[in-house]
Amino acid sequence: MRFQLLALDLDGTLMGESRIIPPRARHAVQRAMDAGCWVTIATGRAFATASRFAQDLGINAPLICYQGALIQDMRDGTIIHKVTIPPDVARQVAAFAQARQLNFQVLMEDNRAYTDRVKPVTDPILGRSGMSVTAVGDLAAWLDRPPFKFLFTERPEAMPELVRDLQAQFEGRVRVIQSLDSLVEVTGLEASKGQALARLAAHLGVAQSATMAVGDHDNDVSMIAWAGLGVAMGNASPAAKAAADVIAPP
Repeated sequence: MRFQLLALDLDGTLMGESRIIPPRARHAVQRAMDAGCWVTIATGRAFATASRFAQDLGINAPLICYQGALIQDMRDGTIIHKVTIPPDVARQVAAFAQARQLNFQVLMEDNRAYTDRVKPVTDPILGRSGMSVTAVGDLAAWLDRPPFKFLFTERPEAMPELVRDLQAQFEGRVRVIQSLDSLVEVTGLEASKGQALARLAAHLGVAQSATMAVGDHDNDVSMIAWAGLGVAMGNASPAAKAAADVIAPP
């Protein structure tokens, strides 16, 4: 079989707004594994929430979480690779967010989300992620551990300006990526789904040409571009489609 490792994004790829994986997609995943293929989920979600979907599907490969900042095996908890944001940089990102009164959370290694103050706009996002959130007041002062990522929520029309400002302010220190129309995420500089897929392939002894990646948004571009066969969903962002070898149905 040509493909030995299949990396699948969750939101917008394996499932839609309902957050229910359709029977046809389940069947396709199972057929791939039955044929001897490793299958992983590559998502921005935390390991705790991604693993619930992975267990439901019977996924047989370590998971790529936090936009590639963590590769972890759900079977025994082994961490294969992780990339965190240095505490001093994380405090600067938090101070930037607080000064602008942005809606944001920081996701830590304890599989919890923290914020400066709970705001109504954060509730749907946190509900979607399945994570609990704790308000700690001055988050910039509270941060003393390296987080996996920051998650910002903003109106879609205001998102381009926020992305530009974050990139300009923290160029060369963090990676800034838009993952949904109203979400932008900040991770460690060396965290990306593409880099994580390359590391996982090497860990499993799979050649780049034998990998396949499927995604739908800008955060999936790096793995779609790196994979031996890159697939963008029909509902994908222009950048994801431009990086793909194949465009799938929506």
